[in-house]
Amino acid sequence: MAKSAASKLVRFAMATTPKAGASAALELGAFFDAAGLELEPLFVPNYAALVDAMKGGRANVAWCPPIVARDLRREGIATTCACVERHGTPIYYCAIVGAPSVGSPADVRRFGWVSQLSAAGYVVPRSYLASLPKPIVFTEERFFHTHERSMEALKANIVDAIATYAVKENGSTRVPHAFEGAQVLTTIGPLPGDVIMLSGDMGVRQAMKIATLLERAEIEHGGAIHKMMGVTRFAPVPHGHLESLSKWIDRLTSLRPPSTS
Repeated sequence: MAKSAASKLVRFAMATTPKAGASAALELGAFFDAAGLELEPLFVPNYAALVDAMKGGRANVAWCPPIVARDLRREGIATTCACVERHGTPIYYCAIVGAPSVGSPADVRRFGWVSQLSAAGYVVPRSYLASLPKPIVFTEERFFHTHERSMEALKANIVDAIATYAVKENGSTRVPHAFEGAQVLTTIGPLPGDVIMLSGDMGVRQAMKIATLLERAEIEHGGAIHKMMGVTRFAPVPHGHLESLSKWIDRLTSLRPPSTS
């Protein structure tokens, strides 16, 4: 009985706080319950901790940003399960967002990043800015570990600009978590969306069950899962989805990381 009970337990890691993620985890748990599985959420503070949770065996499922998903798969630690669609698409965009007083990226001196493992919050925008004919030199760069904290730092005038995720609607870029007055200076993309990853040692039958329940899950508009970056459904992972980041990552390897954090 103990072995059977353990096999039904799914330890699901998410890089968010218990306060921010509890409602979404509860909704996810209902989908797992319906499939005869028990979801046990594991909330971790940042993307690095997400990687550690999967490597250390504390989690066997994880909601991963694309770079984390790519790295876990390449290291043989996890396999792809489902793509997270936002606003009906498996892609999203990066936006460089400035304070109301900033006119262009060239005016920025203090820049706020999310994490070195964030595609929209670091890898893609830093690669892009470094590729400009006249690269921008910042006097200060800092990491804030989440998109929300980066936006709060911009609002508090701790930095002049940040890089974060965005969506495109009717040809216009929208940053869902931006404050009034913040302005989009540049849009970069598209980028591959988040991926649900499964531990490499998970059995085939259980992996298929989780993939099926996620793809059949009906995400309620306005519900907690939907509010997580506009999630509309879990879908099969498109071919080559994660590898589309390669050009940005390869370019970034030649750059020195920021000296401040």
